[in-house]
Amino acid sequence: MGNCNNSAKPESPQTGVSYSEIAMLKIKERDFAGHVVNLDKIKFKLTSPCLSLNARYLHMPYAFDITGTVLPGLDPRELVDKECQDNIIFLEKENTLLAALFDGHGQDGFKVTEFCKKFMNRYFREKFEDFKIKPKEAISRIIEDCDAAIKANPGEINYLISGTTAVVLFIDGNNIYAASVGDSRAILGTIPKSADEVPKTAHSAPNPYKTVVEPKRLLNSIALTVDQKPNHQEELERIEKSGGKVQQLTDERGNKIGPFRVWKGNGNIPGLAMSRSIGDGVAKECGVISTPIVHDFQLFPDRDQFIIMGSDGVWDVFDNQEAVNYVEKYRSECLKTAQSNCSYPIKPENSTISQLLGEEARCRWFGICEDEDVIIDDISVIIIEISTLIPLSHIDTSEAEDRRTVRLNSLGEIKEETKPMVSNMLRGDAVRGSFIPAKDPNAKRVRIDPKRGSHAIVEGNEEPEGQIDVPFVDDEHKLD
Repeated sequence: MGNCNNSAKPESPQTGVSYSEIAMLKIKERDFAGHVVNLDKIKFKLTSPCLSLNARYLHMPYAFDITGTVLPGLDPRELVDKECQDNIIFLEKENTLLAALFDGHGQDGFKVTEFCKKFMNRYFREKFEDFKIKPKEAISRIIEDCDAAIKANPGEINYLISGTTAVVLFIDGNNIYAASVGDSRAILGTIPKSADEVPKTAHSAPNPYKTVVEPKRLLNSIALTVDQKPNHQEELERIEKSGGKVQQLTDERGNKIGPFRVWKGNGNIPGLAMSRSIGDGVAKECGVISTPIVHDFQLFPDRDQFIIMGSDGVWDVFDNQEAVNYVEKYRSECLKTAQSNCSYPIKPENSTISQLLGEEARCRWFGICEDEDVIIDDISVIIIEISTLIPLSHIDTSEAEDRRTVRLNSLGEIKEETKPMVSNMLRGDAVRGSFIPAKDPNAKRVRIDPKRGSHAIVEGNEEPEGQIDVPFVDDEHKLD
């Protein structure tokens, strides 16, 4: 299955890719000291896309070919029945385009993303004039008003411990407006202005399951959004002023594990791994906000080729330049129309470029699964391909200033004045904080992995009377 075969092989440029429906992994089992003591052979079936969309919009002088795919995450050991919580939408109105991508988390993460999808569809059509008159303000308000609307319907969604990221793009003429909360991301693939700007070949961490491509031409990657993490200095200061604290989890050996998280100053919740989001009522009490970071950019039709929007299921295994290289390599070979029935093996000739990128991201997760014994995260992708309908000589391509996002200063170490948070989940992966019942009620395997995926509680084990002592739950904000 292309680079996704059952045996690890060196990274090398590929002439083609193919992704099978069946995977075989050798997951490392470690002892208390972290030494590998066994390789556990696991065979499992991959999930098909739960959502595939496509559209072609003609907005003179542009043509936009858009495809979108959501691949549900899964547990290779099949102990956790993980609900997909990602969602996507794109809309057209009067020669403008709105696209949005959501990565939900928490008990009602899917309900949150469904709410956001419906809310933004209605909001865009009802308040369209705001987008035409004040687009930067409108794209910010659509996120903040969505957050307020969720809070106004507490009976429908448990927003206290559920939420979502959001990345929203609005394209009007030669202007791109991009807003985001959380760590979903949008990037642009563009032809360099000069030979001095040709990018260097970029590679993410070594992984025997990734395809290393040599694109037909080298494009620059330009970030359209910026991730928002609790350990960014500006975000940390706001959280601490609000009475929250930022800490990593600690394992039973005292080692810090996983990303920095937001906690209440006197509690063990919410453990959110982002500093801005929609929903997450508990996190909003300690400095997390729904105000997005918004950027606007000029679109250059002689250079700009495509936009990639993705959840962190993509960006955990791709850096920006790698993603641009991959899309540029295969997009001309892919379908423009999403197929109603997914037929494996997935190849360029039977899939859209958004699904192909998603499949490659999932394949790269295999290397992480083997090394860290984790759950594969949900993966969502929107790709907007840009072309022109009239000769470029008739289009104003005058240069503007370089397109850059704001810079947030990351802190590698944070002074801790409180007791470390210890991960004591039976099978925990706290990056999204979801509580999911395991399929196997007799499973006893300890799996502490707060880096990726979702928290899972193994059903059937003996629990102490009263409340279960796990992160994300306290007496004030207990689950129903």
